[in-house]
Amino acid sequence: MKKILVVDDDPGILDVVKYILTSNGFLVQTHDSGYDVPDIILHYRPDLILLDIRLPGKLGTEICRELKKLNKIPIILFSAHADYHTALAECAADDFIEKPFELDDFLQTIRSHLN
Repeated sequence: MKKILVVDDDPGILDVVKYILTSNGFLVQTHDSGYDVPDIILHYRPDLILLDIRLPGKLGTEICRELKKLNKIPIILFSAHADYHTALAECAADDFIEKPFELDDFLQTIRSHLN
């Protein structure tokens, strides 16, 4: 089973995304801030990271930029408050999902980065 780390400060989003992903056969770890993300990755070893941009502690784009220097794990940013092109350019993320998202498009994007 592929493992996904979901980082978002909204507990409702974390619950919904975790439900969607686990219902589709993924193992999911969630985290609610920009703190300690590299440590979580080191211990959980996800196959993909789904990362909100506006997080307490550190912006998702800053975390993404740091992680891209260290490993090749696909990182998908997701946000309701960011410009797609600017967010990708800031940190070299692998993709972007805008909130709210269409379920089929969301799952297709996730799967495309895990194959």
